[in-house]
Amino acid sequence: MQGEIAATLNPHRAEQQARAREHNLAILAQRGVRLFGDETDEELAELWSAVDRFESVVEARGGDTLTNAPDSFEPDNPDFVLPDRMAREPVGPYVRRILLAAEGLLPGGAEGAREG
Repeated sequence: MQGEIAATLNPHRAEQQARAREHNLAILAQRGVRLFGDETDEELAELWSAVDRFESVVEARGGDTLTNAPDSFEPDNPDFVLPDRMAREPVGPYVRRILLAAEGLLPGGAEGAREG
């Protein structure tokens, strides 16, 4: 019943959600984030938010996200490279590792945030 009401109130919602999903998938792939195809829309949004936070901190510290990309052969600063997602790593723990790495780049940030 609620689904029918929502569809009546916003008949383009499914189409908008699909576009948002495709947008998030494209951005994350461009950033070198390993995706497994089973991530929910909410998980993709969480990943994108964490990646955006990490990149903002890198840029604030004078880093370049292009020369410090996950696929960079010789990054300017390895700490400025987005942490790689481990094989079959769930989104939640990966998001936490990204945010911890970002925090570690801040002045007075977490000691050893990139380890582990």
